[in-house]
Amino acid sequence: MRRSPSTSDGGPLDGYLNVLKPPAMTSFDVVARVRSITGQRRVGHAGTLDPAAIGVLPIAIGRATPTLGSPVWDRKLYWADVRFGTATDTDDAEGQPVVTGSPAEITADRLTSALSAFVGDIEQRPPAYSAVQVDGQRAYAAARRGSAPDLPARPARVDAIRLTGWDGSVATMLVQCGSGTYIRSIARDLGPVLGCPAHLARLVRLRVGPFTIEDALDLRDLALLAEQGAWERILAPADLVFATLPAVVAADERELSYAQGREWPATNGGVDVGRATRIYTAGGRYLGLGQRTPLGRWQPIRGLPRVTAAEA
Repeated sequence: MRRSPSTSDGGPLDGYLNVLKPPAMTSFDVVARVRSITGQRRVGHAGTLDPAAIGVLPIAIGRATPTLGSPVWDRKLYWADVRFGTATDTDDAEGQPVVTGSPAEITADRLTSALSAFVGDIEQRPPAYSAVQVDGQRAYAAARRGSAPDLPARPARVDAIRLTGWDGSVATMLVQCGSGTYIRSIARDLGPVLGCPAHLARLVRLRVGPFTIEDALDLRDLALLAEQGAWERILAPADLVFATLPAVVAADERELSYAQGREWPATNGGVDVGRATRIYTAGGRYLGLGQRTPLGRWQPIRGLPRVTAAEA
């Protein structure tokens, strides 16, 4: 029977990996690969990246998985190439052309002006080939059967877009946005604004929260470092997203109490009642979040508490 990997102190693998997703793999493929490498079942990712795209894909392991919904992961930065002259059925280079046109009248100034309309709190229609749920199934599943759903527009947030290049047919841009924003939709919708069909030609995710592409690990390197047991070098702590919350130390025997969801007397002062607080053992192991009750006890918090982006 294969023994699950652990940290040097014998503890379980809990934390985040900054993985570089390669092209031609889905985000779920990467999760499955990390499960195989680590021997862990509790593995998840912080935001789907299209199969054709590459870039940062934060992977949570063990006790880090409940924090995947933290607002920390809501800040994303993309490098995108938008090609004008052709629209596709998938809104990216993987699809079939559906209409063509000439980009001869497009200039860098017109592009810059058009992009301003896509900044802020906007409404956008997801691509037909997307993971959006429609009547209990993924939109891409229906599209592949030839019955592409008419997806309604949904809210998205784009913090900034900067045009960094224009060669007469391809616009290169940096897009900073929130979770759930489709860069493919921005590329597609630029077409009608500028009078020329367009699609997303290439996409690289440069940053998600605190993780950047400069520090992202290729899956082959990850497998090699895993064989060496070098987890301390590559595993960000499970409490990464709560670094600014208050912290208390509990006796080592409280680890079982926390795991079982049982309260224990609060001997630690200085923390407001009801405020999310990081709980550690005397040995420095992160147990999770808890809160001080009005009756003077520590109570484990299950799931993700309501923590603002500023607190996280």
